[in-house]
Amino acid sequence: MLRLPKKGLPRFDQIQDEETYLENLAVQRNASAFFEKYDRSEVQELLTTVLVSWLFGKEDARSQLDNPCGIMSQMNNVGFGTVILLTPVDPTALLDYREVHQIIRELAVGIYCLNQIPAISLEANYDQSSSCQLPPAYYDTRIGQILINIDYMLKALWHGIYMPKEKRARFSELWRTIMDIDPDGKPQTNKNIFAEFSSAGLIDITNDPDFSGIYDEDMNEDPTYNPNWPEEKAIFMKYAENIMLKLTFSTTQVQQCENVFIFETAYWLTNAIKYNQDYLDICTYQRLQQRLYLQKKVIQKHFEKKKEIRIGIGYLKLICFLTPFLLSLKKKMKVPYLNSLLQPFSDDKVKTERELPPFIYGRDFKCQNFHYKEDQYFHVHGGIEFDITTPSIENALEEFKNNLEKIRDCAANTFVEDAGYKEYYSIPVMEFNGKRYYVIYFELETFYQQLYKTQWWGAINEIVNNLRLKRLPLTDAQLHEQFKKKFGFKKAMKCKSIPFGMKSAVERGLSAVFHTFSRKTSSSTINVSDEAGYAIFHHAALHNRVSIVCQLCNANFNVNQRRFIMFSQESSKTDAKKERNEMLQCESYKRRMMAIMSLEVICLAKDEYWQYILDAGTIPALINLLKVSKIKLQCKAVGLLSNISTHACVVRAVVEAGGIPALINLLVSDEPELHSRCAVILYDIAQLENKDVIAKYNGIPALINLLKLDIENVLINVMHCLRVLCMRNENNQRAVRDHKGIQYLITFLSSDSDVLKAVSSATIAEVARDNKDVQNAVAMEGAIPPLVALFKGKHLSVQVKGAMAVESLASYNPSIQRAFLERSLSKYLLKLLKAFQIDVKEQGAVALWALAGQTLKQQKYMAEQIGYNFIINMLLSPSAKMQYVGGEAVIALSKDSRMHQNQICEGNGIAPLVRLLRISKLAEGTLLSVIRAVGSICIGVAHTSNPISQKFVVEENAFPVLIQLLRNHPSPTIKVEVAFSLACIVLRNNLLHKELQENEGFKYDDVLYLLHSQDKDICLRAGYALTLFAFNDCFQQYLILESGIITISIFEPFLESTIETEKAMAAFQIIILAKVIIDVDHITLSARGVTILVDSLYSVHSATIVLTGNLIASLAHSRAGIPEAFATLGTIQRLCYHLYSGKEEVRAACSCALGYLTYNANAFRILLKECRNKPNQFLRITNNISRDASINPAFLKEFQIQRKVGLPSLSLEKNGGPSIIPVFKKGKEHRRKLKPKIQPRDSLTLMPPVTNFMGLFKTTQKTAASHNVFSFSSATSSDIIKVSRPRIVFLNELGKHEQKANSEPAEG
Repeated sequence: MLRLPKKGLPRFDQIQDEETYLENLAVQRNASAFFEKYDRSEVQELLTTVLVSWLFGKEDARSQLDNPCGIMSQMNNVGFGTVILLTPVDPTALLDYREVHQIIRELAVGIYCLNQIPAISLEANYDQSSSCQLPPAYYDTRIGQILINIDYMLKALWHGIYMPKEKRARFSELWRTIMDIDPDGKPQTNKNIFAEFSSAGLIDITNDPDFSGIYDEDMNEDPTYNPNWPEEKAIFMKYAENIMLKLTFSTTQVQQCENVFIFETAYWLTNAIKYNQDYLDICTYQRLQQRLYLQKKVIQKHFEKKKEIRIGIGYLKLICFLTPFLLSLKKKMKVPYLNSLLQPFSDDKVKTERELPPFIYGRDFKCQNFHYKEDQYFHVHGGIEFDITTPSIENALEEFKNNLEKIRDCAANTFVEDAGYKEYYSIPVMEFNGKRYYVIYFELETFYQQLYKTQWWGAINEIVNNLRLKRLPLTDAQLHEQFKKKFGFKKAMKCKSIPFGMKSAVERGLSAVFHTFSRKTSSSTINVSDEAGYAIFHHAALHNRVSIVCQLCNANFNVNQRRFIMFSQESSKTDAKKERNEMLQCESYKRRMMAIMSLEVICLAKDEYWQYILDAGTIPALINLLKVSKIKLQCKAVGLLSNISTHACVVRAVVEAGGIPALINLLVSDEPELHSRCAVILYDIAQLENKDVIAKYNGIPALINLLKLDIENVLINVMHCLRVLCMRNENNQRAVRDHKGIQYLITFLSSDSDVLKAVSSATIAEVARDNKDVQNAVAMEGAIPPLVALFKGKHLSVQVKGAMAVESLASYNPSIQRAFLERSLSKYLLKLLKAFQIDVKEQGAVALWALAGQTLKQQKYMAEQIGYNFIINMLLSPSAKMQYVGGEAVIALSKDSRMHQNQICEGNGIAPLVRLLRISKLAEGTLLSVIRAVGSICIGVAHTSNPISQKFVVEENAFPVLIQLLRNHPSPTIKVEVAFSLACIVLRNNLLHKELQENEGFKYDDVLYLLHSQDKDICLRAGYALTLFAFNDCFQQYLILESGIITISIFEPFLESTIETEKAMAAFQIIILAKVIIDVDHITLSARGVTILVDSLYSVHSATIVLTGNLIASLAHSRAGIPEAFATLGTIQRLCYHLYSGKEEVRAACSCALGYLTYNANAFRILLKECRNKPNQFLRITNNISRDASINPAFLKEFQIQRKVGLPSLSLEKNGGPSIIPVFKKGKEHRRKLKPKIQPRDSLTLMPPVTNFMGLFKTTQKTAASHNVFSFSSATSSDIIKVSRPRIVFLNELGKHEQKANSEPAEG
């Protein structure tokens, strides 16, 4: 406690000069003015709270109260004279420095002098008005205004009713007169009550544009619960008077570095029901909570839509930290130096409302949370609290420590050039770790009373001490006046009885009244319990009256007094469960039902109580109940099990007790409640690797049989169970197909219920995943049309689950991919990429890429459909899946297409790829895709290079990142892919070769060791990388030769391989590296390689022919003598033969090879002869050759000359010879094909030319931009397919379900 100077000390005027005297006089005048704002009853409440607060006695050595944990118990050394606070900035609601200083000033007075911390509680008056019950220290303060405004808006959103502040204050003074309120609080007016409230300014809150339509969205996700049932409304209104919503603010993090404190705060919306178990059973409590949960969801979603609310919350978060912070400083005898703060607001600017007028509903008001009679007005109740405990103080992060001086300079210079009055004082902001923080600064002074100077706290304390003697305790007349004001005349008369009056004062939180009554009665009287067994302390705790609890503690009241015996130890809780377990096993039906209902209540009371039920060995007894013939017992047993089966150890206990066959047997009962609950439990069991056991006991046919029902919650849970059973289990997937389950799932895709559509889609996805036979079976049953139809609706969550099914069905299944593409599904999936939710975009991306298939043509087509802008946004997305799809799309676009490569570069598409390479925690699959994309952009047809894209990649500083990955990444797969991409970047570019080796320190040693990897794929890929480094570059071949020894033994396993593509690739490598391989001469190696490639053209596998054609095209422009060797071995004729192939990839590869071979004179002549004898051969080459491939212009010119002169084949036909167009009598492979529907284009057609994305790609003038606008519903992407798991089984609902048969005929 502070001790004021004793009266014996010299007077001021004896020793002080005039200036000090005037300063002290001003301080005393301000202190006196502070108390003038209170009326008599408020002063009495203020004085009582000062005396009884738990803060008042903390310096008393006898006090047994502990400091709250966190900053109040941890902050020790306070040697600093200034404080700097850093807290995150909300850029949409900036705070005002003057407001912050006003808050610091008011908290200093409230905490240091009056022992009060901020809070608010709206309390009901007898006439339905609501008192704004603030701690008296915060009457007529800015803190009080903020608390009232935010709490009023909370209640306004809860009830859907609002009245602006100015109109509210005026109406509060007049409404009693207008309504003609009698002494009992009843209106006597004959006027239209709602009309009077409406004319005063009361409105439906949805008329505010910020809150328009907020009650239209259905927040209920439980199909078994309808909040609009009359019974639900009636139950809620029965208890509504004692239900409240509260905001609780809490500090979540505190860091300190000397005098700098960094903190973060948060708030929670909670509810309280002020009833004990005598008046509210657990089942009703759960029903109330279910309704309150939906109401809170609406408030939480829309509360911060209004800027004024966000600003108020920002100040409340600051108050939340400042309160324990100033309490800690007070302990260390430091106080804010108020003279250093900005000027305070005038008194008229900080007036607080003492009460709020009632609310009343209009007929057309949108909010349906409450249901009062017409023209019935009502009070509001609830409050705001601050948690003064904080987390432990942490050391500040290095970022803050390293910038400590900058922080201090920023704080100290805030008002250097900011003199004079302004409407708004900005708070300086600094950025750390990508986050912006306010920098709030104030000075401190010592909290000691100086001998000859009156401090502001000393002046206030002196007045408090004087007033305490005059105003406390209250007289009988003052007591009656207080009661009459709060409770009305009748109840005020009853309060003259001390027990009743004391209890009423406790319930209402009247501290001064309770203090007065306490002086009139003995402590033994206070300890007496009422007729319900509750003492005064119980009522104070129930109504959260802290000041009254403090008075009882100061009076040595036994705060541990209990109304009844409770389990005090963990073992006794388990013992209680064991008693119920014994009851479960007795013969009495009634005792077993009582036991299981008791366990149900216990299970719902607290989340952790399931552990005691398990530890008591209750599970086997519950499983035994499933085997009895009493359906109500069975329902209650599965209801209890379904509430606790979310825990793995409970599932294991159920399985060990033989629960699986018992649950499956109940699936054939006639009670839908059993079906639903058993399916939920089996769903939980199946998630713990018990799928085969469930299948063994014929669980799958039993579940499928339930799909004939027409009860939604049963169908949902059954499909969920089937979905989990099929995850990564081919046997169960086939079982669902064989037992005709697929037909039912497809039927639900066309259901009227969005939930059924979504659940069936998700189930189909798992039934068919990675199983081509089942995929085809699903398609054969007709799943594709209804799946496509899902995307024509507007429910986003349904479309997301539909996309899951599309992804699963189309994965590695070309026929299904084609079926979806023919129905233009891609355009519907593309709209998912426009959604805001990342999970929606992610599912849309992976579904689209599943449709892209495995062929380059189809992937390129899909990448063009997606468009550059979506691809770049995928690369910039935080989702690993979207990054992967973006990388794969870049690879598809840039493969053999210099145009796309250049457009990606010009549109700033390289930077996102390189940025992803720098992310250390990137998923390996995504990293591989990105590395390949970087390489793919730099290499073209026949291993030609693209200097433009190479330059862009190097300018984005890709070299250092790739070198780091090559040398330090733990995965050899990543390393070898990096080596290959580096080879692509420097391919045939001497300047980049030099930069890579001299500036970045690249050496071939980093790649050569990968040739000896045990993984043959890595070995072959490393050889390919070295081949690219050496391609057409003798100097690089020399450097490779100098760096290490390469022998033919490295390539021999591949050259002798039975895998044709490996063999062809190895042949290509030994040709390029012929002069690097030291143990065989280069002529022999080249000859062997050429022979293998020519032989590969006789393969029956199209993949081999495509690869071989591309490799021959590369070799045709590599080294002198190689093209000649190919021409000599009959390569031209074989390539021409493949031009008749039905596969476009084969024709393209062979045309490309022929084009490059025309630069060889011998090949030129052979091919010209082919074309002269078969003129359509020339058309086949020119129609199929890639745009970027090369063909000798002299060849084209010579053929045109020959055609003008006259081709031999035409001459033969004119003279009766055979037609130049061959007629095929057998086979379909050479018939003329129609133009395929899936055709890549050179320009993109899906993205409009102007969007709001950064880094747009340039498109050619031929781009046909589609401006289709896809509409979205307002529904979020939250998962709508959760299992239906109602907490309580209502026995009176059993047997009421009307079991309609599904449209599918029943079997058997």
